[in-house]
Amino acid sequence: MLYNLAHSILREVENVNAYGLFSFLLFFGFFTGVLIWAGWLKKNHLNYMGSLPLDGGEKEPANKSNPE
Repeated sequence: MLYNLAHSILREVENVNAYGLFSFLLFFGFFTGVLIWAGWLKKNHLNYMGSLPLDGGEKEPANKSNPE
C-alpha cells in the first residue's frame, strides 16, 4: 500500500531524476567533507577526545586488591 502511494506520487513529479541526482550529490558531498575534516584533525586532539569518556577524574589505587 505504501509502495503504491509513493510510486503514484513519484510518477506525477516532473524531473524526478533531478531529485535523485541532487540527493546523491548531497550525500556524497557531505561524507566527502567529513572525511576531509577527519583527515585534518590533529592526533593530539583525537587522543584527548578519545580519553574523555573514560577519564572520570578519579585516581585508581596503585595496588588493586580483590574485594572478595
